[in-house]
Amino acid sequence: IVINMQQKILLCSPEFFTVSYSINPWMKGEPVCQKTVMSQWLDLVVAISAAGGKTHLIEPQDGLPDMVFTANAGVVHEGKFVVSNMKHEERKRESAHFKEWFELNGYETLSVSHDLDFEGCGDVIVHKGNMIAGHGYRSDVLAHKEVANLLGLDLIDLELSDPRFYHLDTCFCIVGDNLAIYYPGAFADGEIEKLEGVLDLVPISEKDALLFVCNSLKIHDTLLIPTSQSDVETVLNEKGVKTQHVDVSEFLKSGGSIQCLSLRL
Repeated sequence: IVINMQQKILLCSPEFFTVSYSINPWMKGEPVCQKTVMSQWLDLVVAISAAGGKTHLIEPQDGLPDMVFTANAGVVHEGKFVVSNMKHEERKRESAHFKEWFELNGYETLSVSHDLDFEGCGDVIVHKGNMIAGHGYRSDVLAHKEVANLLGLDLIDLELSDPRFYHLDTCFCIVGDNLAIYYPGAFADGEIEKLEGVLDLVPISEKDALLFVCNSLKIHDTLLIPTSQSDVETVLNEKGVKTQHVDVSEFLKSGGSIQCLSLRL
């Protein structure tokens, strides 16, 4: 009998979420409907639980509107947490709160060199002993080398080339045991080929990419995706991927979606 260990996800309530500055092309200062934001976030909490995940919460902080995007806090692997060095001044204060949470919850907390930019699981996916990482906008290659070394993982670093897809988790997602989707236009020439033989890769359209389909989240056998308008969903269903829609469109005003809002513990 295989017992499927419950997947644990760290979330942060969006009560202080606004688009009050701009650090990516999506952030245009659109007003955020607080009622919609909270309703959509609660729908995500319910969907994660329904798929068999267990949610943990970190206390949101006034003045840190992007703390809701917990994926950027760092990387978790085998009881260790490598805390992020956020690139932009507006987000740097988040790290101390996340470091404190992980220490209180029994994790060994580790850091990379303070002069290197590193934005956690926004740019990193740990998969079967590999650390698949993206650089070019928010995280430095040297930081990824340090993190891979700290966690004992083999690094596969990919250069990103479209500022709309500023983090790896906006243009690449593992959706099955050995299956991933990606948006070809987000990667520099020859980069995605580094994953050939590591994963089966399914390209998605620019339309799907702009709907943040690559910012989906797999919980056990269910892939939570942020749109019901996806071109690739039928292909995934044919490959045995079970999908469920969770609308978090209000968070797109800040350039984030389901995966951004979730940190796998």
